[in-house]
Amino acid sequence: MNNRQLIVQALDHIEANLRVPLSVQALSRNTGYSLYHFIRLFQGVTGLTPGDYISRRKITEAAKDILKTPERSLQDISLDYAFNDYETFARAFKRILRRPPSALRQKLHPDIPPLLPRLYENDLQQWPDTLFVQPRLIDLGELVLQGPQVNEYTNPAAFGAAWENLFGSLALLPERMLPERYYQLGYWADDYEDSGASFLCACELSRIHPVSSGPGSGLVADQAIPQFPVHVLPPARYLKFLHKGRSREIPATYKYIYGVYLPKTNYRLTLPYEFEFYGDDYLGPDHPESVSEIYIPLTLL
Repeated sequence: MNNRQLIVQALDHIEANLRVPLSVQALSRNTGYSLYHFIRLFQGVTGLTPGDYISRRKITEAAKDILKTPERSLQDISLDYAFNDYETFARAFKRILRRPPSALRQKLHPDIPPLLPRLYENDLQQWPDTLFVQPRLIDLGELVLQGPQVNEYTNPAAFGAAWENLFGSLALLPERMLPERYYQLGYWADDYEDSGASFLCACELSRIHPVSSGPGSGLVADQAIPQFPVHVLPPARYLKFLHKGRSREIPATYKYIYGVYLPKTNYRLTLPYEFEFYGDDYLGPDHPESVSEIYIPLTLL
């Protein structure tokens, strides 16, 4: 058994015991490593200490329960995840998600909370390069994107059909930049907890018609292809990450960005969208050496 598989076993044990008291020392005993070496190994594989991972997973699942079960008291939910008392839970909640539990339930913060989803072995296989490559801080001007919309994130065929639709319709987009510049925009509305994200498989335009408001950006329908919405992204500061590998593996990189990297920084998501850009180093969705650029709009806390 290699080190990553050993840590995967520890992750499985954590998931099975999120609702009971769980110590890092007990985890280390299960692996056969000393506490010191277990902590170093766990952090080297996941980017988080085991104690931080346990806390973030408990708080993430508690946050989901707070949103899904408004009839349950915050105190009862805190007890579900084996916190000694509500005060301890509330302090951990605010430290990790940057807001108290009551503010999350009332949806008082416009930014997306930095939740940590469960990690699997496939995620960790994608992380070695990501863990050691620092993102770049970049300022971009206004971006105008147009293309078909996808609402089924878990359906790869929907994305494939959307890209084919876009490529087959390029001649009907006379305002597209040449050579073409391709993006995948993910954006969400204020009720993202219920409605989830939507996606645009798009190319960049050089200019558009007057803009009306839209979710997370300016939105206007183009007369030539009215079924292709246009999104106008405002000038913003971004963290630029790189994903190397097949497109279907990119969710692992997003898990790292939102679940591991951003919570350690003083940045927060300021605008309700993110996008990928496919430049010269993008060799196709199934090429293992493809490089996708990921842009997250951020500001300092």
